[in-house]
Amino acid sequence: MTDQAVGEFESVWEAAGSRIAGALDGASAVVVLGHDPIATASVALGIGRAQASHRRVVVGDLIGDVAPLRELVTDEDPHGITDAFLYGVSLNKIVRQIDTAGNLHVLPTGSEAVVQEDILGNDRWRRLAGGFHDVGALMLVAAPAAIPGVEALIGMLDGVVLVGGAASPAPNARVFAEVSSAARRPGPRPTQRKSAVAAAPDRRRKWMVPVAAVAVITAVAALVSRNYPTPTQPPAPALRRDSAAASDSLVATAPPPVDSSPPLAVANPADSANASRFAVQIAMINTENDAAIRVRSGGGDFPVATFAPVSRGADGGMWYKVVTGAYTDRARAAQLLSFLRTRGVVPQGWGTVIRAPFALSIASAPSTTEAAALIADFHSRQVPVYGLLQRDGSVRIYSGAFETPDEATPAKLALLRNKNIDATLVYRVGRAY
Repeated sequence: MTDQAVGEFESVWEAAGSRIAGALDGASAVVVLGHDPIATASVALGIGRAQASHRRVVVGDLIGDVAPLRELVTDEDPHGITDAFLYGVSLNKIVRQIDTAGNLHVLPTGSEAVVQEDILGNDRWRRLAGGFHDVGALMLVAAPAAIPGVEALIGMLDGVVLVGGAASPAPNARVFAEVSSAARRPGPRPTQRKSAVAAAPDRRRKWMVPVAAVAVITAVAALVSRNYPTPTQPPAPALRRDSAAASDSLVATAPPPVDSSPPLAVANPADSANASRFAVQIAMINTENDAAIRVRSGGGDFPVATFAPVSRGADGGMWYKVVTGAYTDRARAAQLLSFLRTRGVVPQGWGTVIRAPFALSIASAPSTTEAAALIADFHSRQVPVYGLLQRDGSVRIYSGAFETPDEATPAKLALLRNKNIDATLVYRVGRAY
């Protein structure tokens, strides 16, 4: 199929999105959901172009480097949403303005193909939607209908637009519009890169999904509420993929952000490639004492078990995430979860493998013997630490295991306030012993 035919296909769907755009006049954050990635992205773009005639609009690509959105990005910077959510890169640095008026923007997927279906249920999406509501802007999230967990995302936003016969997986969600099949799907574009989707016989296909973060929420809320520079302004320089989100002048000059907590910087970015980034989340518990009891209940079956306070969003309060294991590959973590279920330590159907490359560094010891004394002392002070053995025989002592730098903020503040421990955010490196 020629590029011309594919272009006509995209145009038909974009025009369909433009026609139903008025139905979203009162919305702030909507998921555009469909089975066909090109059609879904084109409808989102059509809505965005129409809505951008009178307010700020950001179209985010949760599908994964989809052509209608990717082709609007003309620079060579590979960074996108996944880099912001996984590595703390500021969204102010990666959002692309694509119209001359400065109202329409695209957030590409980014350079990291990471699948974490539990991310879509993160309550931070609700806070992000609130930020767009506060400034009268619109966030459109283009997403595949088959992705597990998308119903949780829809439930935290205003609703959904359904494309090409897709059904809403959230029965109680508001359906703003349904865009029926408008054209026969042509073959793949010759120049299009291979999709990051791994085919599967069921709905649990591996689509590329980003992870939300508080610094990202602050950046976007500030971003959509200011006057943007003209297209002649030089683009922001490319960022290192493992850089932490820094304070940005856009945030400083904008109205009060949704969450003004300063983002944490990772102290050892050079260790990102060697991080023990996979773990097993055992539970989310609403009291510190019960979290400590849950860790102790696992005994020797929980390698390097820990817990830490994490925010559940503006209305959800503070909970305690119980985590065990530290592995460089997901398969090892999955084996641990299977073992824990077999042992009955974790009930069948409970627990999940998570990507948690960050931890708070508390101390270090030259040997396992000296580390044991330090860890015992911290445990006597109710500090949930654990040690990971290094290649030189030394031990690094950590607390917590976090999916994003911002998730570590409550734990760092609690350690300083309650234990007088000034912990450092790091990539956690080493193995259990």
